[in-house]
Amino acid sequence: MSQGHPIQDFIAGVIFVLIGVAAFVAATDYPLGTARRMGPGMFPLLLSGALTLVGVALAAQAAFGGAFRLHRLHIADLRTLRALFFVLLALFAFAVLIRPAGLFLATAATTFVSCWAEPGHRAFSAVVLALVVATLASLVFVQAIGLPIRLWP
Repeated sequence: MSQGHPIQDFIAGVIFVLIGVAAFVAATDYPLGTARRMGPGMFPLLLSGALTLVGVALAAQAAFGGAFRLHRLHIADLRTLRALFFVLLALFAFAVLIRPAGLFLATAATTFVSCWAEPGHRAFSAVVLALVVATLASLVFVQAIGLPIRLWP
């Protein structure tokens, strides 16, 4: 089993903890229900708790499993930072757009932004992919499952 880069593992662990704690706080606004009849807040609460624990374990292993080693920033590291930036921006776009714009536009925007995480992606293919994913998400979540989510603004 290969060792990762301790600094990158530590940063990833901290990011997991931050996202997990934020999701945990957000999930407390929903009713939990009981173990027999779970409410809408139970799954996000459990998932955010698990993400937080994984983040703590990853950061602790990176911090105490070996000394932090400084290394030069390589091209692969820049691609990783680019991907991280665009994926987090896409998640932020979804969170900001889901209520005012509806599921279709929020999903399309999220998909479009996340396409830019990969270098060399073309705008036309990003638009086509965004429309396809938004259509599928709308069909699955609103039509098939019947979730009470607004589809349009």
